[in-house]
Amino acid sequence: MEAYAAEISSKYQIVIPKPVRETLHLRPEDAQFFLADGDTVSVRPKPRCFSEALQGLHRELWPDPDQWLEEERSSWE
Repeated sequence: MEAYAAEISSKYQIVIPKPVRETLHLRPEDAQFFLADGDTVSVRPKPRCFSEALQGLHRELWPDPDQWLEEERSSWE
């Protein structure tokens, strides 16, 4: 993990250090999320497409969704 410092301007603006911009592949006009948890803040790029970002989430819970769906439907009978 590497740490970078940036100052807050009088307009509450921060310049994102170049190594961070390069790591996150940031471009002008990209949106960022600020996730606050107590005194810790994480900055994450806003996904360009939420559907793609969430695709496959918790895949390990349902390795075969078709089989699960068939079992669930058969329990209704």
